[in-house]
Amino acid sequence: MTPTSSTSTEALALEERIQVLTNLHNRFQSLRPLPSFAIRPQLGSVRGADFASLKEVEDLVRSERVQEALCAAKESEKKDRSELGSNFRRESRKRRRPPSPESPQPYVSFQPKTSSLFPVSEDDPAPLRIDQLPGFIRDFNQSNPSKLHIWSPRNQDAKQLCNPVILRFTIRDVLTAFVTLGFTDDDTVLVTQTATAFGPRERKSPHSQSDYIAYQNLSQQISHMIQSYPRVSFQSIMSLLRSYSGIFVDQCTLCQRVLSVEGHVPPVARLWIDATGPGAGAESSEGEKGFWQPRHTICLHSSSH
Repeated sequence: MTPTSSTSTEALALEERIQVLTNLHNRFQSLRPLPSFAIRPQLGSVRGADFASLKEVEDLVRSERVQEALCAAKESEKKDRSELGSNFRRESRKRRRPPSPESPQPYVSFQPKTSSLFPVSEDDPAPLRIDQLPGFIRDFNQSNPSKLHIWSPRNQDAKQLCNPVILRFTIRDVLTAFVTLGFTDDDTVLVTQTATAFGPRERKSPHSQSDYIAYQNLSQQISHMIQSYPRVSFQSIMSLLRSYSGIFVDQCTLCQRVLSVEGHVPPVARLWIDATGPGAGAESSEGEKGFWQPRHTICLHSSSH
């Protein structure tokens, strides 16, 4: 027998074995719904044909041709296991399947990564300068239920803008916050240095601390946010402070509780939710393209991991 005829015979034998195993696989597939009926028969659901099919497959597995094909496949596997990994069957199906056109991917605008806890966007308003502050305060008080005023010691004219400038922000019956703003002669843009929160009836100086844990935690959270983005605009600070109008009634959006399980404090943390994406919603009534979500500090940290 020539080498060519020997190779041809081996190829035919291999093709026959593959066909035998393929037929066996197809028969097994046809039996998949049968075991549940055979094990847990329901009245009138078991047919003699089902058991006949099981017997036929059993005889097929025991047949000489199938046993010979299974043995040959086992020997072949021992010799070459290069393409018998867990993903081989999946990859084989991928190769057989004709390529399909790629689905169009949604457009995602490039946003540089930032550690800021404030929203950072090219559409942000221009930073506020010291000469613009009086006009900003006037417009703010006319359009918001919360109020903003320049604070100064009793022996100093409240209308005079010193450096640093201290502003008193109030939400009636909720909180008072003192915001300290700095600037330089070369750069008159206002930079938020500190923000400290107090109870609405506390008579404290801007550089002291509240007697209440809730306001202490609130001051710490705001300071942490300012540290994440020291050049945050004063407008963003005001947006953040306004979001605390319901601090004692708003539920944490993660645990759905007003008071946290640990510490029993309200949700003093805030997470900015961008509402400018497709289907996310329109701008808020203040023209903001998003909103602040109330979170307990522990819930905010757990959701970021």
